[in-house]
Amino acid sequence: MNKNKVLAFMPILYGKEYLRESLFSIKDHIDKVHIAYTSKPSHGFVSDLECPDTEGELKKIAREVVGDKLIWEHYDGFYCEAAHREVRYKYADDYSIILSIDADEVFKEEDIDKAIKFAYNNKERYFGINGYINFWRSFSWCCKDDFRPIRLENIKNNNPDQNLNCEMGVYHFSLCQNIETIKFKFKTFGHANEIRENYIENTYLAWTPEKNDIITLLHPATTGIWYKAEPFDKTTLPEYLKVHPNYNKELV
Repeated sequence: MNKNKVLAFMPILYGKEYLRESLFSIKDHIDKVHIAYTSKPSHGFVSDLECPDTEGELKKIAREVVGDKLIWEHYDGFYCEAAHREVRYKYADDYSIILSIDADEVFKEEDIDKAIKFAYNNKERYFGINGYINFWRSFSWCCKDDFRPIRLENIKNNNPDQNLNCEMGVYHFSLCQNIETIKFKFKTFGHANEIRENYIENTYLAWTPEKNDIITLLHPATTGIWYKAEPFDKTTLPEYLKVHPNYNKELV
């Protein structure tokens, strides 16, 4: 196992809206990226809505960004999200670190190498990330919480321990996407049965900056967090996000 050799892993069904920027943020910090594409939802829920993205569209973007660093695999579906993510080990034998990233996440590049070093030098196997910025309806508003998703794994550490104090900025665009993508997501992701009733109509689409004190508790599934959106200075974003089609939109 080579020191600090990093395999990126991305499970994907849809997500072309930010896929280019997501992969661009990590491409200079990893050795290979394994993208596990599934043609059917893999989180235990199905929908009669048509997936907004095709495999061809997603694969073309990935190839353009990472070139020969890409390992693309097609799967016909998984019975649950854990099974989808479990295939990250298929090509991992020669690596020390697995860096997982979702298609709606863009990692803050100046933090990536430090986070990888942190994971490599600590005794735990799994590392939760402190630093998520969850964009809300635009690049100028965000919500924050204490969730620490596992995004780094030191596979040389043969133990189940977690360290939830790995610092890395993550720009998360889950709720700053095309509305058709969000509707598909809410029908097929792992929290599909937890979405608040009439959330899209009464909260997501009803919200405007002028109503930030009126329409509160913005998280779609978890109560008591995201009480109000916070202003975000989008001029601090990397240049490749500043040219994204959504950058200048008042509301996406």
